[in-house]
Amino acid sequence: QRSPRIEACGRKPRRSVGLPPLAARRTVPQPGTSRSKKAMAMRALLVSLLPGLAAAQTCTKRIRVGTFGDSNPEALAIMTDWLNDCWTSPTTTSSTVCAECWTFYRQPSGGLSIAKLDSGDLDIALLGSTPYAAAAARRGRLKAVSVAHLKGSSQALITRARFDEPKALSSDTIKAGGTAKATLATPKTSTAHYIALAVIANAGLDLGSIDLVFMSPSQITAAWDAGTIDGACVWGTAFSHLLNNPWGGSADPLDAGDIMVPASSVAHWDYLTGNVLAASDAFITNHADLVAKLVEKFEQTRYDYRSKEEGSTLWAAAGAYNQKVTDFASLKTAQDAADVSDRLAKFEYLSVAEQLQYDLDEMTRDSAYFFYEQKVLAEDPSAKICSDDFAKTCESNADCAGGGTCGDPAPYYDGNYYKTALQELSDSDYQTLLAADTAGPIVDGEFDLGKTASVQEKDGSTCTGGTLSAGQTIYDGSGSTAAYAPDQNCEWKFTSSTYVTIDITKLMSETPDDGLEFYNKDGDLLAAFTGRWDPINLPEVRSPTAGGQVTARWVTNSYDENAIGVLEDVGFEATSSSIGSAPNTNCAAGTSGASCEYAYCLGVVTKQASGTQQSIKATTEDKYAPNSRCGWRIETTSYVELEFTQLAIENGFDFVKIYAGGTAPTGFSLTDPATEPKLLYAATGSTPPSPLLFEGDVFVTFESDGLGNTAVGATDNGGFELKYRSLPTSSTIKDNCDGDWTPPIKNCALDHCTGTQKRDGVHGHGSFSSSSGKSAADATDYPAMTTCRWEFEVSPGFTGLSFKALVWDVEASGALTSTTDAVKIYNNDEDGTLVGTLKGGDDPAEWEFEYTATSGKFVAVFESDLNNPVPKKGFDLMYAGMYGTSAGMLGGFCSGDWPCVEGECDGGTCKTPSKKGSNEVPGYVIAMIVVMCVLLLGLAVFLYFYRKKMKAKSKAQKAIISEQQEELQNFRDSVVGMRAVVKAAAPG
Repeated sequence: QRSPRIEACGRKPRRSVGLPPLAARRTVPQPGTSRSKKAMAMRALLVSLLPGLAAAQTCTKRIRVGTFGDSNPEALAIMTDWLNDCWTSPTTTSSTVCAECWTFYRQPSGGLSIAKLDSGDLDIALLGSTPYAAAAARRGRLKAVSVAHLKGSSQALITRARFDEPKALSSDTIKAGGTAKATLATPKTSTAHYIALAVIANAGLDLGSIDLVFMSPSQITAAWDAGTIDGACVWGTAFSHLLNNPWGGSADPLDAGDIMVPASSVAHWDYLTGNVLAASDAFITNHADLVAKLVEKFEQTRYDYRSKEEGSTLWAAAGAYNQKVTDFASLKTAQDAADVSDRLAKFEYLSVAEQLQYDLDEMTRDSAYFFYEQKVLAEDPSAKICSDDFAKTCESNADCAGGGTCGDPAPYYDGNYYKTALQELSDSDYQTLLAADTAGPIVDGEFDLGKTASVQEKDGSTCTGGTLSAGQTIYDGSGSTAAYAPDQNCEWKFTSSTYVTIDITKLMSETPDDGLEFYNKDGDLLAAFTGRWDPINLPEVRSPTAGGQVTARWVTNSYDENAIGVLEDVGFEATSSSIGSAPNTNCAAGTSGASCEYAYCLGVVTKQASGTQQSIKATTEDKYAPNSRCGWRIETTSYVELEFTQLAIENGFDFVKIYAGGTAPTGFSLTDPATEPKLLYAATGSTPPSPLLFEGDVFVTFESDGLGNTAVGATDNGGFELKYRSLPTSSTIKDNCDGDWTPPIKNCALDHCTGTQKRDGVHGHGSFSSSSGKSAADATDYPAMTTCRWEFEVSPGFTGLSFKALVWDVEASGALTSTTDAVKIYNNDEDGTLVGTLKGGDDPAEWEFEYTATSGKFVAVFESDLNNPVPKKGFDLMYAGMYGTSAGMLGGFCSGDWPCVEGECDGGTCKTPSKKGSNEVPGYVIAMIVVMCVLLLGLAVFLYFYRKKMKAKSKAQKAIISEQQEELQNFRDSVVGMRAVVKAAAPG
């Protein structure tokens, strides 16, 4: 326990919580770049105000700058404390007075720096060109103010020497252990990440060919030493470490680190990379003079290096300047001065004139679009935008409500390069050598090589944790100017007979991993905070029930920013107390805190659904808070309907997720659940779905990252509003949406799959689709960042599973694009055996997987990545168990869409001819039939000719008879005549 301390140096307020930018900062005088009369007058004024002040340091203005642990000339200005304008108070000699307090924080990657600039944790920062491009595409509130350097050969893809070319990284014959692909690491969204993707794409590989994992530089060196990665795309100290230390400690020369592809080679492929100095929009608006001051000092160090690089004693490996740069690079791990000198020479430094002419906007657009193709960005950075609102995408002028025109985004990217600081530099401002190239003390204005900046180091103290009665104070354990301990996870449990209240009096942590969390007695998250805050903007945390408790948890990662310059009191401090009044439980939607004083959602809130619509929201401000973590447990006795009346959150980065039941998912409870609740639906972007109906309780979460805080192109303010109500029954409730699959959404409101669907019973075959209620053939484009699961069980005795696609329009990796869209089949669940993977581009879309299953239960999982640059319809899939080598063998499934390989289809089964009911005629029967037919034909011919003969014979006989009859008749006639004559002549 310790008493609260008073912070001597002013803190800037957290801009990401909705306050006006820099609202609480005091007006800052305009200091010059040397000891001017104006600066001296300001000092006199400050001194006159300080007689009664006893503090170690007093700052009129605090400037926080993000940098890397790289070997660059500007490290000379940082390590000599050149920018800080401080002096000892004449009245209180133990006090230091600073008109400006410059503090430099070393960042693990530019991907984190852009978020800190956007949220206000940093004012200015050195960034890689690709993190800067990502920030521009995501409409981050920052601008480039200079081009620090081009990468040259200072970054590279370094691998074990056994991999002699990029294509070898996917070979199953090279990597030890027989695994099919190598594992590469890189910091996410960094220029190194960009270079790694360029190498993969240009080698004709994709993200399915190589395991690309994201790590910080320090994590990369540890993984290399442990032998858990095969290479990395890195810079600086990690670059040197991989080259100077064998993989996994191996003595095999093939495991030595080797440069496979440097950044300079990638640049020849038109993948240009570099670093920019960037500043937040608010800082440029309010403190352009301080931006100009930093640009000037950095440019002077680079000018000096460029002018004296050849044959310089000061910049040589053993020189005084190089030693300062080495000291800077060694803050994390000791570095060799010669190695630092060599790395320093790998960069390409541009003159001021070259920076002003540099086509940064084209470089930014090209980098952003490649990141879009490689699924690092969700939104197309080349999409048309409105001239009156660059955050608004459009198809035509009609989409620009403010009367602007719809056109190319080039003006936006061009305007994101703030050149004023460079343009206003005169030659005399920076084209002055820091000193003659001779040994000895150096005096040049404020530059003093003998001066050493303060560095924030750990003091060995740690937090403790424990169970405490309310009324005590807790803190991170560090001293006032010491860095807090890494890798901490401390918990304090406060108890009270009434209500426990927590007042956070200091929070200065490194986003996004280091911070404070608070939980109620049931383990539900009450609040979570990370970053650098003005305590006045932090809400009060209070237990929701009397006689309850609050658990506070302080968590840090392994990285330390190693602040340099005028140090700040970092870490946290919080005071607990007992209070008799309960917190307000009827805060308006979008507000939180014990008295509803916080204009953003916070922690987990339990809601009881009724027949009347109620609302949950992210905020009441125009932008939601970065690093939000909010949850709502919505309880019902029947069905609950959720309707999005607003949805404007950053596509692919911020999400509203809906889970089945009342169990909090990981991150929203003190103890992770034994089994994660089933995800029913996830929303991102700015296209709300139709009202959704769910059975039973649901748990809704909202999480945001540190950048963006709205949806690019959205018409609404950033955030979401979700209305909910309970329904006892409804005509829209259906038992299924797609055949006999149990749906996660009970009113079948979506036209695409979502969440987990289950098919009850044991079956030999079935089908499922990425669409819902229709065939994928009728779909337009399946949604990005969606996860669908189908749980099914097949009959025992199968040797494998066969799949056949009736529709298969799933994104495939291309020449310069890479996708992870696929359907993966697991035995039992995702923790079970991966049976097979169905990828886009397969033609014909048929797959057969043999397996030795521990059960007949399977789950098919379809996961889509951040975007579909070209619309894709999705898929309709049939599956069937395999008999022998195929599902279409005898005894297997068959249909009009699934023909038999053996036998013929009879009643949905491939059957042999000997089976009863078979329509197949044996061969001998066919032969007998042929013989009988020939005999019958012969008999018919015989009878024909016989009959014809008999007819002829009969005709002849008839002719003879007729002749005989005629002769007989003639005879008779003659006899009658004779009789007449005789009679007439007789005597009477």
